Amino acid sequence: MSAPESQAKKLKLQKQNKVTKNNNEAIKANFDDFTDSSISWYLEQINKIPLLTREEEDTLARRARAGDQKAKEELIKANLRFVVSIAKKYQTSGISLLDLINEGNMGLIKAAERFDPDRGYHFISYAVWWIRQAILLAISQKTSLIRLPLNRTADMQKIDRVHKSLESKLGREPSPAEIAEELDMDNDEINHLRNITQDFVSLDATIGNSDDNTVLSLVEDLKVESPDKKVFDESLKEALNEVLDTLTPSEREILKLRYGLDGNEPMSLQQIGERFKLSKERIRQIEKKAIRKLRLPSRSQKLKSFLTD
Repeated sequence: MSAPESQAKKLKLQKQNKVTKNNNEAIKANFDDFTDSSISWYLEQINKIPLLTREEEDTLARRARAGDQKAKEELIKANLRFVVSIAKKYQTSGISLLDLINEGNMGLIKAAERFDPDRGYHFISYAVWWIRQAILLAISQKTSLIRLPLNRTADMQKIDRVHKSLESKLGREPSPAEIAEELDMDNDEINHLRNITQDFVSLDATIGNSDDNTVLSLVEDLKVESPDKKVFDESLKEALNEVLDTLTPSEREILKLRYGLDGNEPMSLQQIGERFKLSKERIRQIEKKAIRKLRLPSRSQKLKSFLTD
């Protein structure tokens, strides 16, 4: 390799290293004020990529689902700017913006692999959840504030809440046994969680340099349902209402009350009968008749696609 080629390769590697290295200094919120040349260069490059029309987006998404790698890359590149916008909100987490962008890009890639254009919404609306989850997961793993596995965050919240309550009531640090009794949990389980965390982590504790980013806000963000589940639930609700609308008003209302389809607790035949001023047996007859109607292929077919093996 000639000297000029060697020098060029060295400069290229230096530039790549500069783009990927951690930037631990605070970065100003306004993109125009960025002082890190690598970030400015990256933003300049991705802003040159034109946004997709809805038609172009759908076409690329369908090709990507069919295995077209180039289409997937085009879909990803056209949405890189949105990753920066989301990552920018977590700059005070203690992780460099470059790392946050990198994690967000991984979420964007996952979204591109899962997106179904036939669901009827824009790609970025779907991708935002994956981008945020990837960033939040990285924050939870790279900071020392969260020591529990993410699937134990609900227990962590309960313990923290009871710990504070008992401390205020007793005027002292509550024992694990007292917390366990209050929560109706095993004493061993409380001790296990305490050993994992080495101490109770306050959910009000801040992450990084901002009072706005707390452990609790991170936990709540991580608990947000995926767009897949949201779309499934909304689609099922829509299909179910469409089928129920083919029944008489009384049949529809009785089924909703009986099975909690309106989001409330299911009611007994007796309770429904009292509401309608009908006997329990009469309510049972109406319920059976409505269910027989729903079993007809013309109605049941609309719900079959929601059944899983």
